[in-house]
Amino acid sequence: MTRAFGFTLLEVLIAMTIFSILGLASNQMLRSVSSIERQMGERTDEYRTLVRVFKMIDRDLSALVYRGVRDEFGDPIAAVSVNQGLYPLEFTRGGWRNPLKLPRSRLQRVAYQYNGEALQRVVWLILDRAQDTTPRVQTLMTGVTDFKVSLIKADGSRQEVITAADGDELPVGVELTITSELWGDLTRRVNLPEYVPFLTQGRAGTLDSEDNLNDTETDQDAEFDPAAQPLSPLVLDVAL
Repeated sequence: MTRAFGFTLLEVLIAMTIFSILGLASNQMLRSVSSIERQMGERTDEYRTLVRVFKMIDRDLSALVYRGVRDEFGDPIAAVSVNQGLYPLEFTRGGWRNPLKLPRSRLQRVAYQYNGEALQRVVWLILDRAQDTTPRVQTLMTGVTDFKVSLIKADGSRQEVITAADGDELPVGVELTITSELWGDLTRRVNLPEYVPFLTQGRAGTLDSEDNLNDTETDQDAEFDPAAQPLSPLVLDVAL
């Protein structure tokens, strides 16, 4: 009598159980790897956004021009306004590119604000505003819980605002602290340019001061793209 060879039912069930366990483990591992990759991508994008924000702040402050403006009601606003009025930081910058040669100034009024949810950059198309002047608001970073600005004096001390008691002692830098849900407290210290009085007329009586004070042009009209610039860990100055 010829004996039949093959697997018993018990052996088949054991083999199916083992392959099922391996399949479930492989599927769980694949899902974990995909989740980690997705989280790393999100963190990378958020880090690029953070680097981009600090680069934009550095660029604006490095082009600072000591030219005051007037608000919608004709009241004067200092060239650098910190913790006064509606915005924690407001100042005039130069180098506003004008590729279309429009009849406008190369100076631009810029402000940074925290609206309770995000850090925003506010710009005006004209320096001295009218009552119908509407600023443009650009959201730079979401997930922000606080935004503080303080001035750095020559002796290293901090102060919130510039007062008449300071006399001719101008601040030498600005300290900005951004608090976010993801990164915590992040502090950036930026040196202010040396004070140069803004003159409205040159020696020959022509309006040439803006061209002389703003030789470096930066693109202010480009769309905000966090991934447009390479990463640089040296950009951040994180407060411990």
